[in-house]
Amino acid sequence: MLKRPLLLFIVLTALTALPVQATETRLRFCYEDKPLLPFYSGHGLVPADPPGAAIEHLRAAAAASNLQLELIRQPWLRCLQQLEDNSIDALVAEYSADREHYMQMPRTASGEADPRFAMSSFSLCLAYHPQSALPDKLANGGEFTIARPLGYRPIPLPAKSVQVHADSINHALDLVSSGRVDATTVLCQFNDQPVQPAELQQRPVLFHPQPVHRSVGYLMLSNAFFKAQPDVAQNLWQQVANTRSTERYLEYLQQQNP
Repeated sequence: MLKRPLLLFIVLTALTALPVQATETRLRFCYEDKPLLPFYSGHGLVPADPPGAAIEHLRAAAAASNLQLELIRQPWLRCLQQLEDNSIDALVAEYSADREHYMQMPRTASGEADPRFAMSSFSLCLAYHPQSALPDKLANGGEFTIARPLGYRPIPLPAKSVQVHADSINHALDLVSSGRVDATTVLCQFNDQPVQPAELQQRPVLFHPQPVHRSVGYLMLSNAFFKAQPDVAQNLWQQVANTRSTERYLEYLQQQNP
């Protein structure tokens, strides 16, 4: 009969010989609960099918990084709050100095935001009715109205513009088409390529050629996630760059935003 110390030694040796399976790290990603094509599609708390180009992009990057992706949909301001208190791990946002204390992002050696590892970039132009006086107002410094959806982050707009709230992109375009406002902001460039969202193709609206705003979206990580797993974070940002596909986003632009 084997003595207990010898038996224990045999058991421990056998256990250490078993293959060790790598465990996936969970990434809790939060995004808003309303559609914003090409990035997100569908309403409510459950990810839509198809989910939107940003979610497809993130799924590819997470899989390449051996991360288990958990998708959380809720109001955008709540996503921001929960990233700040480390209740979630990630969201996509542009750089802002007032958010820097609770967001980690890919940076250059000098500490600046590194656009090589961005999720995407886009520019907004003014869309207006062909009979609108917007071009004259812009040229002469006159006051004009811009409709933008509720909840959108304020952006620098031309001087003497007055913002009017809209419920959605389509609502803003309806206000422009009916002549109730002078303009709205629409996507006109994506990853430096000119684009025309599906909402504009059946409407009597024109683009003002000069973009009024350019945004670069980064996968922002919580302080807790970055501190606990800095190497995983760096690899994830690299995979975001490796799996980025402009075509994926352009395909979603042919769908209608509700």
